[in-house]
Amino acid sequence: MSVTELTSPPAQPLYRTLADHYLGAIRSGVLAPGERMPSVRMLMRTHAVSLSTALQVCRHLEAEGWLEARERSGYFVRQPRRALLAPVKEPEVSTPDPAAYVGVHARVSAIVARGQQATVHVDLSGASGAAALYPA
Repeated sequence: MSVTELTSPPAQPLYRTLADHYLGAIRSGVLAPGERMPSVRMLMRTHAVSLSTALQVCRHLEAEGWLEARERSGYFVRQPRRALLAPVKEPEVSTPDPAAYVGVHARVSAIVARGQQATVHVDLSGASGAAALYPA
């Protein structure tokens, strides 16, 4: 190995490499949702990294939504997030939907359709009910 190979910086920071490793374990199901992530001290011992690096691994996975921190308990694997649905285009309101009238009597459908086509104003200010409908 040449001196330049030893001094050249890695492609990505060490914490990202370790985070990718544990992300692979989560995606493959080795670390299932609800399971406890190895402790920060265990990460330090297993990978021979500093406390800062081990914390960066957990915080990075937490920021990405893969882990959740529980006070005095450690980090736990979260349930996978739902995929975002594509926005749906709203239907045009100006044109009546023929499917809305399925099963309705033909005369009622014709009246409703006419009412949507033209704006008709009916003056009900002089309307009153039959005398038999009043109690006294």
